[in-house]
Parts: sequence; structure tokens; C-alpha cells
Amino acid sequence: MKKIYFTFLLMLPFIGFAQNYNVTLSVNAENITVGPNGVYAGGGFLGGSDAYAMDDSDSDDVWVVTLSLDPATANGGKFIFLNSPTGAADWATKEVLAGLPCGDPANYDDRTMPTLTGDTTLLFCFGACTTDGTCPVPPAPKDITLSVDMNCYTGTASVANGVYVNGTFNGWNGTSNPMDDSDGDGVYTVTLTLTVPSIEYKFTVDGWTDQEMFDTTYLCTKTSGAFTNRLLEMSADTIVPAFGWNECGPCATNVGISEELTSFTVKPNPASDVLFVENTAGTSSNVSVYSITGALVMSERFENEVRLDVASLPRGMYIVRMENGQEEKVVRVALK
Repeated sequence: MKKIYFTFLLMLPFIGFAQNYNVTLSVNAENITVGPNGVYAGGGFLGGSDAYAMDDSDSDDVWVVTLSLDPATANGGKFIFLNSPTGAADWATKEVLAGLPCGDPANYDDRTMPTLTGDTTLLFCFGACTTDGTCPVPPAPKDITLSVDMNCYTGTASVANGVYVNGTFNGWNGTSNPMDDSDGDGVYTVTLTLTVPSIEYKFTVDGWTDQEMFDTTYLCTKTSGAFTNRLLEMSADTIVPAFGWNECGPCATNVGISEELTSFTVKPNPASDVLFVENTAGTSSNVSVYSITGALVMSERFENEVRLDVASLPRGMYIVRMENGQEEKVVRVALK
């Protein structure tokens, strides 16, 4: 028995034990106005939105916290920085990394913890991807106006309890961005001031009581992991035409996979400078061209055939909608 015990003692130095590392998270917040509750690290493997309070006692706009982390849990784990959260589920205060390389679109655009091999200090900038503790010059803010036509809403949630827009810009938190219909026409509108180049979003009713549901056939959407949401890319102030609820265009257009109706033809596809639209029924018809984000870029009324000059449009995918009062056809057209 003594021999076995002695042998065990000799083996102790070679037996692996889990070892935590002291990891200092340091985030530069010079590009934001920090709220009264300060900056926090949270989300993912760290926990709620107020998991770890950070310190800026020297008032240099750099917020710091040192955590004892198990690499088995931390390596590759998700986390995020938050500005003045009021509780464990205040995700509207998280930094916005949507569309940036350090935001994981399959995990709410959270950051990914690098592989830890020892005690270390990691340097960040709030809302940016730099890793040296500096912050880039912030982009100019843009006013983005979004609208949804609820006249085609057929759900059971109470619109009277509010229509909202939720997305990567507010942590999908439910009620941060209510929309307005003060003129009572059923079209709800909100203007957001954003600095990011793109957002994923959707419209909801009564917080998250009801929400738009898309699949990958909708042309105005982006699928990230298990989630398919509206996508908007913008480089300047933008007023997006009103979408119908759960539509990629106005109410009752449902711009998804092309509807194969025989009255209309569109050619060539792909196109370069000119697009020809023909109505074989010979009746008075409308053709509308939308960008992939749903913005109306061109509209014409015609009888038999119309020639659309598309040479000045940016190259990319467009949605062409044709209707004559009896039939409708929606197709995707690539401009190259």
C-alpha cells in the first residue's frame, strides 16, 4: 500500500489539472458617450449583459476588468462589451459589430475570445475591431428611415400595443425603437441614427409578441446561421420605401422566388445597359424596379413593350415587378 501511495505522489507533477488564466480585458471607449452605469463585459460564456463591471477610475476612457478564465470554457467563447446596461438582459446597450469582421453573425454579432495560453491583456475598441487599444475615426452618422405598412398584417397580436423595429443595432431587445403612425394611415415609421455600414432587422408587434418570419427565398433578406432577417446596406442618409408586413416590397407583393406567369417577359438577364419588358397580353401595365433592399429605383407604365435604361444603375441584383391589374410577375435581374 505504501508503495502505491509513493508511486502516486511521484506521478502528481505529470497529472494535468485545469488552470485558470488571469485575462485583462481593456476596451477603449473614446468614440462613445458612456452612460451612468459604466461599461460592462458580458454575453456569451460570460453571462448576462451586466456580468462584469469594468473600471475607468483614471478617467482616460479606457475601461478595464481582469477575469480568471478557464481556457476550456473561454477559448473560442463569445462575449461583448456593453454601454451602461440596467440589468442582465439589457442587450440594447451592446456594442454594434454587425457587418464587421470581429462580429460573429451566427452568434448575435458577438466577439470571439482568442485562444488563451497564459495570463494576458487583450486590447479592444468599443464597436470596432482594432486589437491594439486604439480606436479608428468614427464614421459619420446616417439617418435611416424605415417604414412598414401594417394594412396587410393578418396576425393576432395587438398592433395597438405598438409596432417596433428590432435588429443588430439595438440588440434585438424588443422595445427600444417603437415606430410611429400618428397620421393613422397604417404605415409605421421610425428614423434611426446609425454609423454602421449595414444592419439586419425585422419588424415586430407588441415587443416580440409577433414578428416577421422569412425564409431564404426572400430577396431582401440575409441568412446568418439559423436566422433570416431583412438586410439594409447604406452609405448615406436613406429613406427606405415602406415595406408591407413580411414583404420585400409593398403590401401583397411577396417578392420571393419568381412567379411564372406567361403574360410578361424580361430580357436579357443578366443585363448590362438596357432591359426590355414585354406584356404579351397587350394590356396597360406597370413595371417597377427595386434594389435588393427594397428601394424603388425605376417605374414605367406601358402597353406592349418598354425599354428600360439601366446603364446608370450600380451593378448587382435587382427585383423587377410587373402587373396589369389581373396578373403579377416578380423576377430577379442581375446587372453586370
